Formats: sequence, structure tokens, C-alpha cells
Amino acid sequence: MAVSREDALAAETAVIGSMLIDESCVVRVLAAVDIRDFRSEPCRLAFQAARSLVRDGKSADPIMIRGVMGEQYGQFLAECMEVTPTSANVMEYVKTMHEQAVLDRIKGQAFALTNAQTLDACREAVRALADEFSSASVMESWTLEQLLEDFAARRSDNTPRQYLSYGLKPIDEGTYTERGDVVMIGGSPSDGKTAFALTVAAIMAKTRNVGFFSLETGKEKLEDRLVASGFAIELAHIKRNALTEEEWTRFAQGLGDAVKRRLRIFRASGATVDQIVWASKAYGLDVVFIDYVQLITPEQIRGVSRADQMAEVSRALHTFAQTTGITVIELAQLTRQERGSNRERDMFDLGESSQFEKDADIIMLLFRPPKGACYDENDKHSEELDPQKTRILRVAKNKEGSWGRWPLVFDGARQRFSIMQPNAFLAVQKAVRDAKKGRAEKSQQLSFQELSEDKNSDMPF
Repeated sequence: MAVSREDALAAETAVIGSMLIDESCVVRVLAAVDIRDFRSEPCRLAFQAARSLVRDGKSADPIMIRGVMGEQYGQFLAECMEVTPTSANVMEYVKTMHEQAVLDRIKGQAFALTNAQTLDACREAVRALADEFSSASVMESWTLEQLLEDFAARRSDNTPRQYLSYGLKPIDEGTYTERGDVVMIGGSPSDGKTAFALTVAAIMAKTRNVGFFSLETGKEKLEDRLVASGFAIELAHIKRNALTEEEWTRFAQGLGDAVKRRLRIFRASGATVDQIVWASKAYGLDVVFIDYVQLITPEQIRGVSRADQMAEVSRALHTFAQTTGITVIELAQLTRQERGSNRERDMFDLGESSQFEKDADIIMLLFRPPKGACYDENDKHSEELDPQKTRILRVAKNKEGSWGRWPLVFDGARQRFSIMQPNAFLAVQKAVRDAKKGRAEKSQQLSFQELSEDKNSDMPF
């Protein structure tokens, strides 16, 4: 429901009146109100007076507030108390006042944008608009009783909760990715994080509106990888423009399903957080992929280190996710390992800033198995994983689910990933032993489907 300017001004008076007739609500108002929300100068002065008294550990009663403001405001304070029947609705008054104040500021910035004469002035107006949208809600709180009542109401029908799917069974079962979460997928160059993210994005696009912001890879290369993974077509055939008749048939058969998926690719080279935020809102996205986050153009503030700039990028994306409910999935480059190092990667390998680790709800790492890495890291007698045909997916942080490590089958020819099934791994071990003994037989030619754990994946289309 729209709030009129008159209602907003009346709400300002009611907020001050509530504070004056009920001192117990003063601290709640101070925690929830932005001083910019007051358009009435006397109301703003009364709020500032109450705030200064509380800061100094003094009582914020009407006598003390009048003492700070001055005797000339005595009549104004008396009128505020007279027109406020009760303090019980003070947070509704706060909400009404805040909504109209934010709306006025947004209109002001929109006017500044339409009258801007330079690109820098436009950018400043857009940045200010983004700040206003991110602050367009008042801080709320709930008692334990209210929380438990809400829980019972939400869960009483026993309807299964639907979380975002990654297309990998153990990841789907052990993670609970939902609106407003921040997920980070870290990987070294050429280890397949973009291909993996594209596959996941296409799966999520079956039920969500998904945007993939590419800050590094061009449109045609992304197209080729999507077609290779989604339709199980060899990438080499795509690159050489030599698709077989059978591959064209597969493409045609899967096209109907593919075009229904709500995936939009953005060429975002040099994009800022603000630009990603505005594009996400403009297209009504539910999930945002960023490939990759360290390529986002940060605010150029003199004297600020690269690590601090990336920390600010991380905080801005975290705020964006929380305030809009849009899930943000950030791809990240891992730092180079020291020469001779042979350890498996962990989240401390995330480059540029430790803030990424703090802000993420889930951190996944995708990397080639180092020399000596085995299918079961607790069984040192297992055969080594092939770094060309396998990857390791490690969930290194998960605020609400399980952590773990899973070897993946990587079908480089078709840019596809799957959890390696235990029985297939035994066949791989046999193939390796046969090769070492010079008996390279058919057991070496295990297909992607034979190695995969999930035979009924959402991919191909």
C-alpha cells in the first residue's frame, strides 16, 4: 500500500511521541531508525537528543530531551505526546516513515540521473540508487516465541523443501542452498571450474531464473562448452565444425528441453558489483553466477590495497544476496601452489582476500588430484587418480550441511562431470594394473556413463 507524504510526517511525530510516552521503546527506535528518515527538523532534533542521552548513559525522558533541545521546543514535545495514543505501534510508525523517506531519496537520485551531464555523474547517481535500494528495509527482530510459532506454521504441512540442485547426488544431499546464500567455487586455471559452473547453471535453470556473468570467457566459447556438456557432443567436433549426423540428431532431440531452461549469459568484462546488481534486478534473476569474482572491477580508492578492494567486493556481493534473496555463486581463482607442493587444495588457497572465506555460506573447491591422490584418501593402498580424467570436488565450508571430498569423472571431450562410483573405480584400478603389465585391454576404455554414479542426471538436455 502506498504511503502518502502526510502519513509519513504523521508517522515521524508518532515515533517521537512514542519515545516520549514510553522510554522503554527508545532503544528499539534508535536501533531501527536512520536519521535521514526524518524530514521534520524538530523531529530530527528530538531523535538526536534522545540518541545523545542514551550514548551518555542518561535517561531519555521528556524532561531530559527538552533540556538537550532547549525550552523553545517544549510545546512541540507536548504536542507529540498528545497526538500519540500508544507506543505499541511504534515499529509500524518507523516502517511508514522509513518507506516514504527512502522513496523520496530514490526519486531524488533518479532525477539526478536523468539530469546528469557526464558518465561519472551517472555512475555516482546509479551507485547512490543502489545504496538506497539495499537500505530499503528496517531492521527487524523476533522473540523466541514468535520464531517457534513461525517454524510450526511453515513446517506443519510436511511439504518437502526444494533447495538448489547441483546435479551431483552427494552435494545435493549434503548442502541446502537457498535464496540469499553466497556459494564460492574455487579452482585453478584450466581445471574446469567454468565448465562445471555452466553445467550447474543449466541444471538450476530448469526451475530458477539464472544469470551467468562471464568476466573472462567469450560468448562463442561459452556456447561451445554448453552444447558439449548439455548435448553430450564432442568439443573437438564443435571446434572443427565437424558434427556427425548422430550428434546433430542428438542436438535436435534435446533442443526442446534446452530452450525451456531460463539461463541468460552476460558478457561482463570489467563489470562492477553495481552493474551486476542492477542487471540482476532488471532481468529478475533468482541465481547469479560470477565467473570469476576476482575480475570484478573494484572501487578505485587511492591508498587502498588490492586485498581491501576485494574484501569490499565480497562484502558488497554478500549484502546484495542478503537484501535481495538472490543466490550468488562466485567462481574464484585459487592461488598458485609452491613449486613441489603436493597437497590437496583447501579454502585457504582462495586468492586476493580472506573476506571471501568469511562471507561464503558454502565453499567448494574443484581441482586436479595431486600426485599420489587416491579414490579413498584414507586408503593409501588405492591406485592413484588420473589427473587428466578425474577431478576432486571438496566441500571445504558448509554452514548448514556436511563437508566432504568426492572424486569426479571428468569427460574433457564433452566438458562433463559426474561423481565416480565405487564399482567403476575398481574397474579403473584394474585398467591401470593391466596397462602397467602391458595388457592394455578394453577395461581401459571405460565410458563416462560407466564411470558415473548418477545414470539419470539432468544433463544432457
